[in-house]
Amino acid sequence: MLDQTVDPVFDHSWIPSSAWQCLQFPKLSKLAQENADFLDDVPVMSATVLGLEMLLNESCIDLRKASELVLSDVGATIQTLRLVGRDYDFAADLPCRMGDCIASLDLGTWFCAMSARTFGFDGQHAAATAFWKHGRVVAQYAQLVAESLDRIPPENAYLVGLLHEVGAIPKVLGWSDGVSGISGSAATSAIEGSLPLFVLAAIRSVNDRCASSIWKFILNAAHELAGVRTDCNESALDDIQYMGTVHAEQNAA
Repeated sequence: MLDQTVDPVFDHSWIPSSAWQCLQFPKLSKLAQENADFLDDVPVMSATVLGLEMLLNESCIDLRKASELVLSDVGATIQTLRLVGRDYDFAADLPCRMGDCIASLDLGTWFCAMSARTFGFDGQHAAATAFWKHGRVVAQYAQLVAESLDRIPPENAYLVGLLHEVGAIPKVLGWSDGVSGISGSAATSAIEGSLPLFVLAAIRSVNDRCASSIWKFILNAAHELAGVRTDCNESALDDIQYMGTVHAEQNAA
């Protein structure tokens, strides 16, 4: 992974870190591609694939609806980001939203990746279903918290919330060394490589017990809201905004 320090607040590009790595270190391109092959097996919910198929049958695809579908699904989000990292030529403006990512891709190739591995809501896939749902709920609250703080783009906060526990995906999917030829460590490396730099930086700052960051505050608040409240009322957001102001003042002191 990249060694340089990444600003978790101001790096807003959704380009995966593996793409930046290959640009700066061309010799690592082959290794990055080999790791990225593991991402072929990250599944997408069958309901997401059905919804995308219906959108693609329209005369003109609605990017807003397509983005909402993809961002409701951890697997679909990872698949889309890894395709952007593989195909992006750094010639256009950097995509900073899911709609930008989808618009930059060949829709046929993109849908094939979406539909290659799917799972449904059944007992066999209970762990994956619970993990996908947890990411989506935390993402929704992270976006609300970011909107109340007005310091982080809400779209970025949503993405960080959705992918904040991607390191657990190999275990959730039952990947381990020697099983189906998939290495858990290689899969984790590939998944991390599919993440934008600001998401990687946010996850690392949250996991650093000695560090204080806006991302740690946002995700802690999102988890609290997701665990305690079934809805986010106005007084709850007022409390979050106040705590965020105190957090900022303490860091500036």
